[in-house]
Amino acid sequence: MRILTYSIWVVFILFFVSCSQQKSAEKYTINVTVNGAKDGVVYLSKLVGNEQINVDSTGLISGKAVFTGSLEFPEFYFIKLKDQQLYLPLFVDNHVIDATGSVNDMRNRKVTGSLAQEEFAYIIDSMNTYTRQERQLGMQYQEAAGKKDTVLMKEIENQYEQLDTGKSAFLLDYVLEHHSSVAGVFVLLNNAHLYDFEDLNKAASSLDPSIANSMYVKELTDKVNALKRVAIGQPYTDFTLNDPDGNPVALSSVIGKNYVLIDFWASWCQPCRAENPNIVQVFTLYHNKGFDIFGVSLDKDLDKWKQAVEDDHLTWTHVSDLQYWNSAAAKLYGVQSIPHNLLIDPNGIIVDKNIRGQDLQDKLAEIFK
Repeated sequence: MRILTYSIWVVFILFFVSCSQQKSAEKYTINVTVNGAKDGVVYLSKLVGNEQINVDSTGLISGKAVFTGSLEFPEFYFIKLKDQQLYLPLFVDNHVIDATGSVNDMRNRKVTGSLAQEEFAYIIDSMNTYTRQERQLGMQYQEAAGKKDTVLMKEIENQYEQLDTGKSAFLLDYVLEHHSSVAGVFVLLNNAHLYDFEDLNKAASSLDPSIANSMYVKELTDKVNALKRVAIGQPYTDFTLNDPDGNPVALSSVIGKNYVLIDFWASWCQPCRAENPNIVQVFTLYHNKGFDIFGVSLDKDLDKWKQAVEDDHLTWTHVSDLQYWNSAAAKLYGVQSIPHNLLIDPNGIIVDKNIRGQDLQDKLAEIFK
């Protein structure tokens, strides 16, 4: 039951709606109103990787400010006040946009004038309809588990899977039907972990050439190419990252003799930590028979990474660039959520992916019988 998942998707619980992505002017004007705010500096920022980067700033006087600029394609931004954890997220396109919020209740915000914002909000609101039902099922599942009602638990799992499938289908269908929707591509990217290569490739191939240079379309194309490169049956792609002591280690240094499990994980990932005892078990059983593991951490804190390796008794090779979801190896291998793994045979060919628990044990038992 996939009630909890770790993924490259940054969760935005927003309340906005839908239309078109065509440019109607040469520039955007964002009229900002933040009720109750003191005079100061307000920033226009955007996500680059997993970090917010300020791209513009201006003075906030009597709760009002104005940003102007020009975009070739719609982009997702944040309006934020200096030295305050207050954010007003919005999709910006070349229109006159009014963005209103309050320092006392930034959830009660309103954005008008941006067609991309309207479309984005429609998609998010539609998906949240499924999410709210999933959340209710999650609470029912916990209650059933407390009573050890396995029949009801199975029924709830089936309902949850149906909702999850419906939510995924809605988003994919939306992108397939709206070929010029930059907002649709943005949301699809942030939910890419829900889809396999075939679905993402279908979505990317359906997009109108007019938005091919959008940063989000380029990112989707890169992701599809990465997934194609690491499909079962393809040769592995080499990379080099540092071990916990700062020494560079290449993946190729462990390829060629044993079966190698490339294990993408992190100390902060609870499902990863829960799977580690199983990985330790198979490593103990099969290492002397020709099985090895190459751990790739998506950590950003060296000490926490080292401590997790020690605490979980992970006695194989470990590497990381400590770049979190910006991990070069994770991007190279199209990692969309963790735990994530690939099994490489002695010839350097990918023979299986995302095998955990009993499936991993069965696969290795078959190989080394």
